[in-house]
Amino acid sequence: MTKAIFFKELLKTRRVFWLSLILALLFAVYAIMCIRRVSTSHGVEHVWLIMLMKDQTFIDAIKYVPLLIGIAMGWAQMAPEMQQKRLKLTLHLPYPQNRMILTMVTAGLLQLLVVFLVQALIIGIYYRGIITSEMTWHVMLTTIPWYLAGFDAYLLTSSICLEGRWRRRIALGLIALGIVSIYFMQPAPQAYTGILWGAAIFTLLLVLFSINSVNRFKEGQID
Repeated sequence: MTKAIFFKELLKTRRVFWLSLILALLFAVYAIMCIRRVSTSHGVEHVWLIMLMKDQTFIDAIKYVPLLIGIAMGWAQMAPEMQQKRLKLTLHLPYPQNRMILTMVTAGLLQLLVVFLVQALIIGIYYRGIITSEMTWHVMLTTIPWYLAGFDAYLLTSSICLEGRWRRRIALGLIALGIVSIYFMQPAPQAYTGILWGAAIFTLLLVLFSINSVNRFKEGQID
């Protein structure tokens, strides 16, 4: 049953997954072109100088891409469950409710992980070819909060879609806005490095929002 639910979710989000992957690739290429333009016109030494003296990473182009992808994945996966009355039928399956929600969310998170990893690897491999490994890690650590914001956006969007009452949807939306905005408050590279593990654990705990929304729906707390 777990495999059937997992693959059902993959089929439901396959179009969004491929569109998200294409979008991530396009922005990765654009970020590479930005640094390539500088290195071609002024030399690699100039790139090093800017990165060291001005703390520039040349990857701001991808900053909000994971956030948008996370929102799109959460909406595409969970909104039909409510709009087309699928969730009520799903909850009647002979399968533990919480495990079912965890399986659904895991399917979405894994797809996001693939998209984000592909984008990060493309950028990281290119940067490693023109700068030192230490500077490459500096760049990649700067991107991690943006990817965490994408995961958070997915989980929070999922919980909003699965919530049965509009009042709580609005409240969850405001909470989601506050949470994801934290990841973009500090523009300096590696500003969040010291709290990455805590932020990752917090991201996993956001799954509880979706579980709570479904439990409330099953109890009949809907508008």
